[in-house]
Amino acid sequence: MAERSQDSLVAVVMAGGRGTRFWPHSRNARPKQFLAIAGTETLLHQTVRRLDGHVPPERIFVVTTEDLAAETRRMLPELPAENVIVEPEGRNTAPCLALALVQIERKVPGGVMAVLSADHWIGDREIFLEDLDLAVDHAQSAHELVTFGIRPTYPETGYGYIESEGKGPVLQVKAFREKPPADVAMEYLESGRHYWNAGMFVWTLADFREGLEKHAPDVLAPLDAWTAAGAEPSALAAAYGQLPKVAIDVALMEKAGTVAVVPTRFRWSDVGSWPAAIEFHQADSEGNVTRGDTLLLDTHNSAFFGGKRLIAASGVENLIVVDADDALLICHRDRAQTVKQIVERLQAEGRADLL
Repeated sequence: MAERSQDSLVAVVMAGGRGTRFWPHSRNARPKQFLAIAGTETLLHQTVRRLDGHVPPERIFVVTTEDLAAETRRMLPELPAENVIVEPEGRNTAPCLALALVQIERKVPGGVMAVLSADHWIGDREIFLEDLDLAVDHAQSAHELVTFGIRPTYPETGYGYIESEGKGPVLQVKAFREKPPADVAMEYLESGRHYWNAGMFVWTLADFREGLEKHAPDVLAPLDAWTAAGAEPSALAAAYGQLPKVAIDVALMEKAGTVAVVPTRFRWSDVGSWPAAIEFHQADSEGNVTRGDTLLLDTHNSAFFGGKRLIAASGVENLIVVDADDALLICHRDRAQTVKQIVERLQAEGRADLL
């Protein structure tokens, strides 16, 4: 199975996101995937190197936006420069993956595409590769679109869910479920049939094309016309501007007649906010996580991500403090999701120097 996947497998890493919930460390020019949030390497490096020895560099492609392309190439010198596929603008995941399709299918005819996110953390590399090979084998033999389902460990309300049916290592998708309220999330957790939707996929290039042609022709047709006209880089922006801003789940997966799901066995995190990042660091006896120069007195259950200067705290608890050269974030641990609103406020006030 592994040999077959290596012969035909193409990895597409989506790397155009911003990760605004990690402000002030994440910025427009230094988004979440460029940060070493979960370990010593950046999330982008971890995603690509997780494939070492399994997918050759010439078959690893990274899709990102024009303003991030140069830094992405600099960070990944092992990849051919042309393997960094550049979107003229971000238009959500369906256009992103359609652009990857029309560029890759000419280079790797008959290939199988694995879609990964550049800003997720995955533990247990060998188990991840085994689950990946299982998905590749099923995509090739059954000609179904395959997604990965993360086994829920708590009733998360911020994720979409996949409801499954059947038995075996590969199940059928009964339905995609929207982000649920707390009581429904608890029902999903207890059912044993529901999985978190992590937005990772495997499909043959031919089946992906067929699915887009049938269910989302408005996502594919302008790119096919661009390719037929010679795929001139200067003409891509005009073609891309015609595409709808739509997620691949909405454009294709929810409409496709038969979709399979691999219930994953590896540890996973979308590293969605500062509290998620805290989980990757060892807390001290008072429940505090510290990076950088800190001095704490009577301080509990807090996290301090320092910069060049000392952070001193006394008599506080349940705080997140993040220091950058030009900005300081202080928020309650329970309010970390509102960091995105801070970024939106800065945008509204024209504070481009802090974005």
